[in-house]
Amino acid sequence: MAISQKQIEDFKNQLRTMKEEVLQRNKNREENLDTDQVRGNENHMGNAGTAEYEHAREITLSQNDEQLIDEINEALQRIDEGTFGICVDTGEEISIDRLEAVPYAKRTIEAQKQYDQQKNPVDERLNNKREDNTQMIDLIEKEHE
Repeated sequence: MAISQKQIEDFKNQLRTMKEEVLQRNKNREENLDTDQVRGNENHMGNAGTAEYEHAREITLSQNDEQLIDEINEALQRIDEGTFGICVDTGEEISIDRLEAVPYAKRTIEAQKQYDQQKNPVDERLNNKREDNTQMIDLIEKEHE
């Protein structure tokens, strides 16, 4: 079922609102970091570890937000190009339910699962490592027989 023009406009407004919220959140985060640095909390020995952790956490959150803004901008661009709601990998329509849950989605659920598996083949590497360990244990046991 194709997305109606009204739905596209609704998604566009939702994406713009999301983007503004993320930008505001980043601005607030930066202001908080600046305030903490002015106070000099990092200079106290007891607070050094906590301050370092908080700083690293804030940087990670900012990086995640930057990635989210990129995803939102890509979705807005797809709206302008007339390809919003179409999977970038398969060309299939993305379900309205998925777009309502993740309005910047660029893949169907199935295509996203495949993409994630290709991007992060962690399980396969762990299984290979487990097999390697098993082979190593077998070799050691044979040596001690």
